[in-house]
Amino acid sequence: MLKSLVIVPNERTQDMRSLVNIASAEAKRREGTHQDIPIRALKFIPELGVYVAIYDWEHSSSGARGRKGSEK
Repeated sequence: MLKSLVIVPNERTQDMRSLVNIASAEAKRREGTHQDIPIRALKFIPELGVYVAIYDWEHSSSGARGRKGSEK
């Protein structure tokens, strides 16, 4: 499933590498995972002055993460 994040740039986020790293870190945080989440697209929307990052994430409906935590 494709999902998106909005990134408001500031003086520290001037280069594309920083923006991709921020988007990836925020996607991981949002999805509650430590897996790498590749950013599929990063587009600047000049009318709004923001970047939109698109990533692909399939959520596991098996609940394996919850069971693993309860087994410890």
